Amino acid sequence: MSLNSIGYLFREAGRSLSRNSWMALASISTVTISLFVLAVFVVVSVNVNHVTTILQNQVEMRVFIKPKVPRSEEMAILHQAQHWPQVRRIDFFTKQQAAQNLKSEFPDQSGLFQVISKSNPLFDGLDVYTKAPQQIPVLAARFSRMPAVHNVVYQGMVVKRLTRLGHILKWTGWIVEGLLGVATLLIIVNTIRLAVFARRREIQVMRLVGATDWFIRWPFIMEGLTIGLVGAVVADVVIGVGYRWVLNRASVSLPFWPMAAWHPVVVETTVFTVAGGLAVGAVASIIALRRFLKV
Repeated sequence: MSLNSIGYLFREAGRSLSRNSWMALASISTVTISLFVLAVFVVVSVNVNHVTTILQNQVEMRVFIKPKVPRSEEMAILHQAQHWPQVRRIDFFTKQQAAQNLKSEFPDQSGLFQVISKSNPLFDGLDVYTKAPQQIPVLAARFSRMPAVHNVVYQGMVVKRLTRLGHILKWTGWIVEGLLGVATLLIIVNTIRLAVFARRREIQVMRLVGATDWFIRWPFIMEGLTIGLVGAVVADVVIGVGYRWVLNRASVSLPFWPMAAWHPVVVETTVFTVAGGLAVGAVASIIALRRFLKV
């Protein structure tokens, strides 16, 4: 295809969009909303997978002891658990040590540590390491039955829940996106059909003088691709700005939650949204032309 032909395709696509600007705007808005929802599910899924991966690399179990339990009773639990066959190592920590550990891990959260220093809400506890990861649930149940134990947290439990959440998000995302995709497809189809109908006589003349069906199709396909691409770009800009804001807020409100970095999240959402927008735009254009051209 020559440069003149390519220029003609772009000019015709631009003319068609300007002629049906309101329908084009409606199509772009619908594409943006649909792809924004898709991007939100992608962002959440990436973060769930990020946390799951971090936790899968850890086998530590943490046992929190109720407030006001005497130190002698805490030490009795420690000495008792040291002789259990599943325990490889066990370390005691106070709530003051827990606060210091948080301070060293998150040095930028000065406001949070001012609150902790005034009224420490943390617990004394035990860091427990097992001889084999599969022994953790049995050991956790044994600790949980102790009257002095407030709570037992271990990564296997969290990983299992996060994995289940990831599957739910995945299927929910596909269902919601499927419904939005159908609505988006129909609106773009109607936009392209209006453009085709407005140029139906010109199309008939082009066919009479020997223009191929694909030469006639391409301006409308370019129109559909443009609608899909513009919608994807708008959705990506909103997601990129929004996720950066969420990261900034999370660093203050949820400093202990390991959020995925901005760059890989935005790259992944951009790949999904741009591919989705172009695919929907192309498919909608081809469907809209079936009435006027033999496919």
